[in-house]
Amino acid sequence: MKALEVKNLKVIFPIEGGIVRAVEGIDIEIEQGQCAAIVGESGCGKSVTSLAVMKLLSTPPAIMRVDKLELGGVDIKELSDKQMQKVRGKDVSMVFQDALTALNPVMTVGKQIDEIFLAHGNLNFETAGEEGEKKRFNRKKEAKRRTIEALKLVGISDAEMRYKAYPHQLSGGMRQRVLIAMAFACNPNLIIADEPTTALDVTIQAQVLDILKDLQKKQNTSLMLITHDLSIVMNMADEIYVMYSGKIVERAKTRDLFVRPLHPYTMGLLGAIARLDDERGRFVQIPSSLPCPFRKPTGCYFHPRCQYATDKCRQEMPVLEQPEGGRYVRCWRYKEIEYAKK
Repeated sequence: MKALEVKNLKVIFPIEGGIVRAVEGIDIEIEQGQCAAIVGESGCGKSVTSLAVMKLLSTPPAIMRVDKLELGGVDIKELSDKQMQKVRGKDVSMVFQDALTALNPVMTVGKQIDEIFLAHGNLNFETAGEEGEKKRFNRKKEAKRRTIEALKLVGISDAEMRYKAYPHQLSGGMRQRVLIAMAFACNPNLIIADEPTTALDVTIQAQVLDILKDLQKKQNTSLMLITHDLSIVMNMADEIYVMYSGKIVERAKTRDLFVRPLHPYTMGLLGAIARLDDERGRFVQIPSSLPCPFRKPTGCYFHPRCQYATDKCRQEMPVLEQPEGGRYVRCWRYKEIEYAKK
């Protein structure tokens, strides 16, 4: 069973004088228990894709169109915002990149996790008398117990004390762990992690990623990991989607993509990874930057930055081909480039 299936997702933002085509007809499939990474530079449409899957885009200004949007085989395409509130947290959860913004600054972290259990946790309690207040008290007590267990599960020491802390009283790494505890609280089928380590130092990044990977495997949860850094998905993702300017330009199993990238953009991202055995003495970077989102070039969007571009690349958008089972690439010249590299 697929934890997530998205077909032909499009997101545009009307602006004065035109439109911003943030996401242009992408397909995503994630099997149950698998991790899929969406990789690309900032501004390529990764975060908009995640918000579209969660149905968190404000409409207007965003206009979203999708042919198929299913979670665990259940169609959520036409669900209202009120109906989605029952789905978020229970069937799909999100780990945002900025924990300080994502958490409520005037509520303790414990109470914020409690709310998830109270809304979706199917709490059991012993009925003591007929008074409603006693029942509510028992539910809250059970929610607190589970929250403290969740905090311990993500490696937060003194969980009983941290339960009473406000977000600003915790370090960046601890706040990120709190978001992970919230996401995994009700054991959803799918977790979306949007740049979960962006604001953290390298050591804490590794710890957070280890927690994500460990919980995903223990709970058999599917994970959509969004990042601009290919190096962090090497040991986490089962499959990688490379996104550029709103389109998927390459899709492959992780090992296949690292061993044999087909798209010039993927080659550029891999070339920018720092390696301990690298004797070049300098970083390799992709020239220039992403095209302006409301003035995209004709043809292949990557052609202004591509050393292999031809007139055909400048005039016609490549189709997303499937050269072999499980692999997809959007490039007119990938066969010639691969042959030339041998």
